[in-house]
Amino acid sequence: MGTWIKRSFFVCAVFAITWVMFIAYWSGSNHMPDGGDVLLYLLVLPACFLLAVWGIRKAKLSMASAAAAKAAAAAAQPAAATPAEPSHHPERLWTLAVAAGALRSPHGADAAALLEKLQAHEAKLELDPELTDGQGFPVLTGRIADVDTQTAAAEFMAWRGRHASAEQDDAYLPDEQQRTLALAADVARELGDRLMSHPFLDEYLQAQRHQKDAVGLPQLHLLALLPAAWSGEARMQAAQWLAQLVTLQGWPAEKITVLPAIAGEPAHPLLHLDRLIATSRDANTQQPSPYLATPYLAIVIAAQSNLGADIVQDWERSKQLLSGSSPSGKSPGEAAAGFILADATQAIALGAEDPVLLHRATLGRKNKSADEAGRVDGDLLTALAQAALRDAAVPADAVALLVTDGDHRAGRTEEIMKLGYAALPEIDLGSQCLKVGAECGSAGAATVLAALALAHAAADRAGEPALCVSNDDAHERAAIVLTRKNSHPHPITTTAEHSPEATAAQAATA
Repeated sequence: MGTWIKRSFFVCAVFAITWVMFIAYWSGSNHMPDGGDVLLYLLVLPACFLLAVWGIRKAKLSMASAAAAKAAAAAAQPAAATPAEPSHHPERLWTLAVAAGALRSPHGADAAALLEKLQAHEAKLELDPELTDGQGFPVLTGRIADVDTQTAAAEFMAWRGRHASAEQDDAYLPDEQQRTLALAADVARELGDRLMSHPFLDEYLQAQRHQKDAVGLPQLHLLALLPAAWSGEARMQAAQWLAQLVTLQGWPAEKITVLPAIAGEPAHPLLHLDRLIATSRDANTQQPSPYLATPYLAIVIAAQSNLGADIVQDWERSKQLLSGSSPSGKSPGEAAAGFILADATQAIALGAEDPVLLHRATLGRKNKSADEAGRVDGDLLTALAQAALRDAAVPADAVALLVTDGDHRAGRTEEIMKLGYAALPEIDLGSQCLKVGAECGSAGAATVLAALALAHAAADRAGEPALCVSNDDAHERAAIVLTRKNSHPHPITTTAEHSPEATAAQAATA
């Protein structure tokens, strides 16, 4: 509705300006216009101008779509050793149920609280009491209050002392690393508590060793998404420590498998989630139903704190820090988010009677950095969002909320506006679009999963689909849809779904 109002205002403005110009000209030159003058200058001329504007815009969109399709196809080539699968492949219909979620953010200790504050416009960044820029001014940050870093650091160091080499025993943990571990530990314990309600857990713990395999307790896969700046070994150690925290809650240690996030792989957080969905089934079964023959259970935890003096200095040196000298920079933040993902049977067993489903993600990469000056290209993100909606069989007008990990930087904002204009015309970007990075600061993968947690909370509360897109990174773009299990949206069959840019973008993750 807002789009049509803007277009109507533009048309009225063109006619009004044309009329005022020519009436003023005729009045000043004492010229009495005849019927031909009125028809030509007051009707035909503004109409031709509007047609020219429309034609130029269509030509630019056509050229941009072709460029986006080439960029998405180029991004897909190194990611797949075999030809891309068609967009209608049955595997794209696979989902996992979100059995539980947990969130730690600067404005709330759960997704529902943060959702309410963002929708009420009550969340905002604050001047940090500890961090300053090179000129001594406090930095605008998203800091979580009352983070128990000392306890978390002591527990982690004690665990590492028992499992790591002597050289690492006394390794110093920077403040931001301690905060990351503390936030991740909180989420791990909360999700671990939710696992204790599994109906087969007590039976498994009480069974004799030779009888345990007969109990239907599933293997738990744990994936920890920690700062990319950490070494691969440090990230694996932290993931194993988080697994131990889950076992301390009561889950059997032999029933946990820590999944390594490859240290040297620049994989997007939503790509990791998409891989969990892709590996949750046997590809030969082609089973789209969320009820699986083989049980599947996974925990995903992402945590990151960018509240460190060294990080602030690095961002300021590279002009990434929001400051008076760099108004287009970003604000450091911290967050932790996690999910229990399962097949529908396991989700119901854990108490989620009508769980939200996580659909397949679509991902792509922009050749030009979003931080560079020049025209903002929003076609790739739009194509990814359309492909994600098509995979989930959700019509665009059914989406109730758009959540992004981006912030208020002009390039990211314009990209979201173009997405809303092209793919979600019914969305009111003023009230139905939430920008996590703008109000909570930048925290890497944790910001992405925090945005996903908000989309999950909204879909769970309202029962309507939510779209989560990622455009905070300079190059990486992604989109994913969450829907209620018992909602049955109508399949999308419009020709716009099969546009070249959408097909090429989806091929990157097929």
